[in-house]
Amino acid sequence: MRLMSRAALAFAAVLVAAPALRAQTSFSIAAGAAAPIGSTADDLKMGYNATVGLGIKPPVAPLGLRFEGMLNQMDFKTSGLGSARLISGSANVTLSGPAVPMGYLIGGVGMYNVAFPDLANVDAENKVGFNIGAGLNFPLTGFGTFLEARLHVVNTEGQSMKFVPVTFGIKF
Repeated sequence: MRLMSRAALAFAAVLVAAPALRAQTSFSIAAGAAAPIGSTADDLKMGYNATVGLGIKPPVAPLGLRFEGMLNQMDFKTSGLGSARLISGSANVTLSGPAVPMGYLIGGVGMYNVAFPDLANVDAENKVGFNIGAGLNFPLTGFGTFLEARLHVVNTEGQSMKFVPVTFGIKF
């Protein structure tokens, strides 16, 4: 009889824990425009951004984590020079709460691979950078959408490379 009650208790715990675990992780894909700012805008035009992410957030906690991979490409203003390509991986902290139920703040650090594929004598380099921004969640049945803007600063030699991707995404 004890074995049967323990088995029932374990089964009930699994049934309760499984939905809670699913609620804590999410997969996201997003795309949008990448706008260079500051001195970066002197050389580059607006480009595009594509992002994939894995989010981890306990249901009632205000803090969460998001790990992302990102691709940005922006063309040079001077014709014939081609484009700048940035591929990055970042770890971010998200902050949300009851005061702003649909909004959140996000920021983190990452490694950025900066390349100029069309320039012959310029090698790709890995650089450290950071990002900070805000977003709005739009929850739907079974999935959610979000709109987000973040400032990315990549520590390159000389002046930092700065750009702001504005993305729209889907979260599963």
